[in-house]
Amino acid sequence: MGEPVECRDSERMSLFMSQALDGLLAAADRQVLEGHLAVCPACRAEWQAMQQVSALFKSAEMVGPRLGFATRVERRLADKAKKRRRLFGGAAVLTGSLSLAAVTAAVVAVIVLGVVAGNWLNVLPEVKEGTNTVSQIASGVNLVGKGASLFLGDLLRSFGVPMVIGVGIALALLVVVWVWVAVKRPGGYHHNGIA
Repeated sequence: MGEPVECRDSERMSLFMSQALDGLLAAADRQVLEGHLAVCPACRAEWQAMQQVSALFKSAEMVGPRLGFATRVERRLADKAKKRRRLFGGAAVLTGSLSLAAVTAAVVAVIVLGVVAGNWLNVLPEVKEGTNTVSQIASGVNLVGKGASLFLGDLLRSFGVPMVIGVGIALALLVVVWVWVAVKRPGGYHHNGIA
């Protein structure tokens, strides 16, 4: 027996064979394929192998997904969407909290700086007279600080108890939101039993 001769047109014939098995081969191409198979033993062997595999697939029973597969997939997708919403909600709460803390710190810093600058200038009158620009800036900051402290003092005298209660409720609400975000974070416990 001699060495099998390789077909120069095997790629095109393989495409024709595949189309023939799927019932998509044109009549003219079908005649070309049959003429080639009559003279080429390598392609004929490939054609027989492809027909056997096709027959095996046709005879095998189709198996569908297990019962409830679509429902489980839909639940998992919904859970992932909820986790994403929680994550973005937690980021929004964090950003809001940090912004509120930064604004509060800035206000407190301006008040403290104003009061300290005013007191410092009153203690050192020679500095007050010596540097006119610095003195004016410090006096302005002092006025802002004193005005803010007077305003806050009046506000606390008038609405002290309700304001303290309101701030306490706001802080408690913030703690509840943070605890909720920590418990419901992505990757946490699944309440629907799906792993």
